[in-house]
Amino acid sequence: MSSVNIYKTKTYCLVSAFSADAEKLTRSIHSLVRDGWILAGGISASNSMLFQALYKNEKQ
Repeated sequence: MSSVNIYKTKTYCLVSAFSADAEKLTRSIHSLVRDGWILAGGISASNSMLFQALYKNEKQ
């Protein structure tokens, strides 16, 4: 089972992981940014979970 969850549509992405997996979360987010995704604000935390939203500008 993956320790990082990625929920992705064409232009919006939500990445989550438990705080114990922060290093894996960081690597996943870095990979998405290299692929053209843009951070949407800062990281959020709730109940030992970390969340990061990203977006991508797609030409219509």
